[in-house]
Amino acid sequence: MIIIKSNSEYRSVYNCNNSISDYNLVLFVKKNRLGYNRFGFTAAKKMKKAVSRNVIRRRLKEIVRLNEYNFKEGYDIVIMARVNAERSNYKGLEKSFNKLMKNKKLLKGDLK
Repeated sequence: MIIIKSNSEYRSVYNCNNSISDYNLVLFVKKNRLGYNRFGFTAAKKMKKAVSRNVIRRRLKEIVRLNEYNFKEGYDIVIMARVNAERSNYKGLEKSFNKLMKNKKLLKGDLK
């Protein structure tokens, strides 16, 4: 898994205006010209405790790591956890993430 690190790359994905959201997560997607996916993980600053933000980011990274082989390639994907994600467990986040990826047709086997 390749992580997006620079602020300019995050901003370019945010400014692409290609996003989808649900109760827990917001998924920003931008096509890249690379043969692989890059992922970014953020959490809303409204979550007051840094510990909570870090736990959620770690959970999201693990969800992506375990499901990475299912994703279509050539995208920059930024996953932002909403405040509601703080009350959600691992299974809830995983269900949310898979639903958003399916709705955006980013899973292998989905017709585009």
